Amino acid sequence: MATSLQKGGFALFLTAAASLSTIAPAHAAIVTVNNSGNWINGTDTLANLGLNLVSIPNGAEAFGVYLDKISSPLGDIEFSPSVVKRPIGPNQATDWLTWSNGYQGEVYAAYNTTTLNLKLPNLIAFDFYAEPNVLDSFTISAIAQSGVVSDVLAQSINGNAGAQYFGFYSDDPLDPIQSIQISAPETANGFAIAQMRGARASSATVPSPALLPGMIVMGLGMWRKYRSKSDLG
Repeated sequence: MATSLQKGGFALFLTAAASLSTIAPAHAAIVTVNNSGNWINGTDTLANLGLNLVSIPNGAEAFGVYLDKISSPLGDIEFSPSVVKRPIGPNQATDWLTWSNGYQGEVYAAYNTTTLNLKLPNLIAFDFYAEPNVLDSFTISAIAQSGVVSDVLAQSINGNAGAQYFGFYSDDPLDPIQSIQISAPETANGFAIAQMRGARASSATVPSPALLPGMIVMGLGMWRKYRSKSDLG
């Protein structure tokens, strides 16, 4: 019996070690996806990478109000500074004049600012469109952060019906995206974002590389426990 316990424990450890050895050590990263996929249904967008994206629905708030957060099925999305909810339409005093890709819903405008920060409810992926306020071309950039920081995704975008796509996803389900910072030059006089979508991590996750040393230690501990029992037997 003692021999069986020893072999069983050692086999368990070898199995765990062999399984872990097949997982190459890696560092989590946030991957950026730009507008090259031709709008929200393009080949390079997050939806075509197999992510289960959920659209952030239009809220019940009135147009023209300032918002520091909006609700979604995935949790609250917070804005800093506050944004103004606008419809797309021809009235320059009350509407956001143009967009792109046939979208006619609401936008969230950040006027007279160069930077907008979004706090996310720990999402594995997030995408949106952005467009400058002035009807000319400006570079809008975005960066996402979790435990790591993404590369800067910068695109030249025309404020005259030129809204473009920005997408981010984490390659580690245990390290979701926590925030996104969007920036534009002061001469753009602000910008708007819209068509936001997000995705949560799948429940079927693999061990994070950070957890592997602990699992190896646990396997060693179990093997030593069985070996001690066999020595006593």
